[in-house]
Amino acid sequence: MDKPVLRRDIQPVATTIKGRRMIAFHDPYHLTDHGVALDFNTLPILQLLDGFHDLRDIQAMLMKQQGGRIVYVSEIESFIESLDRACLLESPSFHQKMCGLRSEFSNRPTRLPVHAGKSYVSEPAQLAQFIENVENNISQEYLQHIPDNITGILAPHIDINVAKDIYVNTYRYLQGKCYDTVVILGINHHAQEGLYCISEKNYVTPFGEIKTDKKFIRELKKRVPGGTFAPDDFGHMTEHSIEFQTIFLHHYLKDPFTIVPILCGGIDEFIHHGRDIMTDERFREMVSVMKDLLEEGKGRILLVAGVDLSHVGRKFGDQAPADALLPQAIAHDKMILSFLSRGEPENIFREALETQDRYHVCGLPAILLFASLLKENHADILHFDTYHERETESAVNYASLICSCA
Repeated sequence: MDKPVLRRDIQPVATTIKGRRMIAFHDPYHLTDHGVALDFNTLPILQLLDGFHDLRDIQAMLMKQQGGRIVYVSEIESFIESLDRACLLESPSFHQKMCGLRSEFSNRPTRLPVHAGKSYVSEPAQLAQFIENVENNISQEYLQHIPDNITGILAPHIDINVAKDIYVNTYRYLQGKCYDTVVILGINHHAQEGLYCISEKNYVTPFGEIKTDKKFIRELKKRVPGGTFAPDDFGHMTEHSIEFQTIFLHHYLKDPFTIVPILCGGIDEFIHHGRDIMTDERFREMVSVMKDLLEEGKGRILLVAGVDLSHVGRKFGDQAPADALLPQAIAHDKMILSFLSRGEPENIFREALETQDRYHVCGLPAILLFASLLKENHADILHFDTYHERETESAVNYASLICSCA
């Protein structure tokens, strides 16, 4: 492998194992048979696995780092081969495995709850009891009057156990309500072609199967411009941002409903090139066509966005720890929520453009679509909170709100 490349879809995470600093990897596709952790001292090598440096470059860096001690290319080759065997590199063997995964997922009629048993309990009675226990212990300060005519919910997609009170206290307002179709906007945490990735596969939850509105989805795909959607729905296979919402929807909405699951991709192309997404044909037509289809259906519609806000600290590439960045990040996020509650998606994007998304608001693409579709609705902000990951000096902000007809 002349210029090896570390997989772009895995997340290196600094950790401590038995008192030793290590680098672990989060592999969303679980292509390795066992967990892989490397000594923290290998980080300089990993940083050079970008497709621009060959083995001689790595050798020169290591020799300089070690005060001129000879490092043999054969040692580096052995290390690179071990990474490839662990499926950590973008190599022919990795691409072959990914092709197999894509083919397998494409042939499935349903999207399975891949995070059940990991991020939440998989047994339906226990899961229902978990939700009910959380609801019974909700602090009185969280309780407030919410209108009956709920049209939209913005909820987190952070780990359920981290934000269980906020998930439950947000979704519990749906108890006893009926909807024909729920449009769920999630975030694809991996690169995708197109602005959005949509799936016709029924979503399975521990409570059973939720059918997708295939007629709506096919008509939407037919009416929007080319390049609006990814060519396939592979992004849905392991993504949690929609899966977490289906659990609470299925628990609280007892009557049958269909879903339209849409993953929103990154908008780096707009932020980094100073382009206005609001004038992009794909975005404008996505908003327009969705509004038309929702109006034509004349059914009871709920729009859900599963999003988190700022991600700051060393884990997310910042040089400073989260505590130094949180005051600005919180102010930034609350400004976004304020624009959202006032139906001002243009100002949300303007704020992201001016800051160059320096606070890594991963939910931004879904927030923009959500705000544009519910522009005329009233919004009540329910929660705002921060998760601190002290071991990585990082933090994530998240919030929830409910929209209703004016």
